[in-house]
Amino acid sequence: MAGHASKLFNHRSTTQEFLFSHSDDILVSGNAQEVRTHRKCAAPPSPDPLFSDMQDRQGLVHAIDTHMASASALCAIAVRIEGSEETGFPEDAVVAVATLCRTHQGKWARIGPDRFACVFPHLAAADGHLLAQQLFEAAPEAENSPFTIGVAAYPTINYVRTQIVENAEKALEHASFFGPGTIIVFDAVSLNISGDRYYQAGDIARAIDEYKKGLLLDPGDANLHNSLGVCHGVLNDLDSALSAFENAIWLSPREVMAIYNKGYILLRKGNAEQALGCFLQADTCEPNVFEVIFHIGQTLVEMGANEKARPYLEAATLANNRSGPAFKGLGACLDQLGLTKEAIQAYKRAVKINPGDAESLSLLGRLYTERGESLDVASVLCEQSVRLAPDNALFRHRLGHVFLNQGKLNHALAEFELAAAMGHDSQPQIEETQDRMTASRAS
Repeated sequence: MAGHASKLFNHRSTTQEFLFSHSDDILVSGNAQEVRTHRKCAAPPSPDPLFSDMQDRQGLVHAIDTHMASASALCAIAVRIEGSEETGFPEDAVVAVATLCRTHQGKWARIGPDRFACVFPHLAAADGHLLAQQLFEAAPEAENSPFTIGVAAYPTINYVRTQIVENAEKALEHASFFGPGTIIVFDAVSLNISGDRYYQAGDIARAIDEYKKGLLLDPGDANLHNSLGVCHGVLNDLDSALSAFENAIWLSPREVMAIYNKGYILLRKGNAEQALGCFLQADTCEPNVFEVIFHIGQTLVEMGANEKARPYLEAATLANNRSGPAFKGLGACLDQLGLTKEAIQAYKRAVKINPGDAESLSLLGRLYTERGESLDVASVLCEQSVRLAPDNALFRHRLGHVFLNQGKLNHALAEFELAAAMGHDSQPQIEETQDRMTASRAS
């Protein structure tokens, strides 16, 4: 609905709230490999025989398609090596990666400035986890590992074998939330994180694909259902969004994001009372979440329950004192309650936060005009609102009122006529202005 801030809960995603439990995946074994050197290198020198079998990404994919084509199972590990721009990363860490790969008949490649990948035939994800542990023990300083590792396996759902490297990288991004010394095996959360990245980049179609694949891995992941619902909501597929949020709530009945999002979709579908019920339920699950209390207040205002709305909107401005819509909503509520001075202060705060808010400028100008004070200020505010939104008939009508109160009859008539031409019912004001102009000429 046009009067509502168009925000589904998407910023509180699994990347922040559902990953910490995976820290239990961090394991270390006791099979340290001896490393003799500890040089630093920004990039392994290609002529060095230590790295003569290192490939690039395309070479590794080609090896998977050719040398490993007959393998019914594959395992890949993606490794990030910590270092610095000044010193690079430890060359002996790269040697450890290469040695591990050669020892287990794998192929390896450099896939980024600080990333390497190894692919092993005839191994499963559990085997990859064990190899990752060995790599930790091969680090020059086992207690301060430079490695962060993602593990993936083939077959996994409907992925083709060459996608194993990409999936290992997604597991690596998942592991990166915990930092060096972490091993993560590719799972549904890895796909949620990947989907979040596509979502944030504006690629909604690819985000949906990632979330759906995540649900193939774990149909019971409530946050994946919520993430999928957010995407459908952004695409205005409200029925699909509502279904996804209901699935999330069924799986996690106290998940505030999904409950709020269901309410928001219901609001967009015109079901204000049901939406309010969802918002109130979400507030019970987790009190004082800005989006929740803001929409409770806004919905109550639309339903005419301004006294009930006021404390929620005041709480929203305290929860987020940089939200222009919250202060504008509070201003509208106070205005309906006849608390003009307080409404003016709320609208002034909204304009201070967002000087380009044409609606708040116009409303503030209207209140000054109705109070019959600061008409010059009211004129400036209403003129600015019209400059920002020249096709808004209501804003022009309000500007006409300011001019009428200032005695600028020609200007007032012009604005009222423009407002009427745009569809606003300004005919009574046109006639009043014309009568005053006639009376003025007669006198």
